[in-house]
Amino acid sequence: AAILKSLCKEFLSYNVSAILYLINYEQYGRSTASAQYFLQLAGYLGIPVIAWNADNSGLERKAARSSLQLQLAPSLEHQTAAMLSILERYKWHQFSVVVSLIAGHDDFIQAVRERVSAMQDRFKFTILNAVKVSKRGDLAALADSEARVMLLYCTRDEAVDILTAARDMHLTGENYVWVVTQSVIENPQQAPYQ
Repeated sequence: AAILKSLCKEFLSYNVSAILYLINYEQYGRSTASAQYFLQLAGYLGIPVIAWNADNSGLERKAARSSLQLQLAPSLEHQTAAMLSILERYKWHQFSVVVSLIAGHDDFIQAVRERVSAMQDRFKFTILNAVKVSKRGDLAALADSEARVMLLYCTRDEAVDILTAARDMHLTGENYVWVVTQSVIENPQQAPYQ
């Protein structure tokens, strides 16, 4: 209610023609809901939004349908296109998708499937499995498969846990490749702690 009141009082009363929504914060996770709420309210009020929020994954598919929102951060579609280009370049046809329960994880899996389908005439991919990781044991599906290339979508902290579990299950090393999204990298100026 406070956000709606603020939008009506501070934005509409001044006849704002657009909102620049810029977030220089790459702490990925489950805080996407507040940004989604704000952007939805702006859309309902008919206020155009130009946004740069790197953690936009949970809202970009819905926002893509809105003509009032321009998202400047790389979308899941752009990230999956880049990831699959790497796989195509090295002729890696088979891969698995690994996600945590981060906002947008289902959208990421869907974006990968759509991109694979779009590239089918040019390059044949096989998605061996899509694994949602909420506990260490969830990676057992990878250990039991032929997967050697994994696309990983999660937060940085979750990636540390997932890759540690993967190492313990012998899913890392010279025979394995993990390709990660921007959400895993987060802020490149901050040194990783592991």
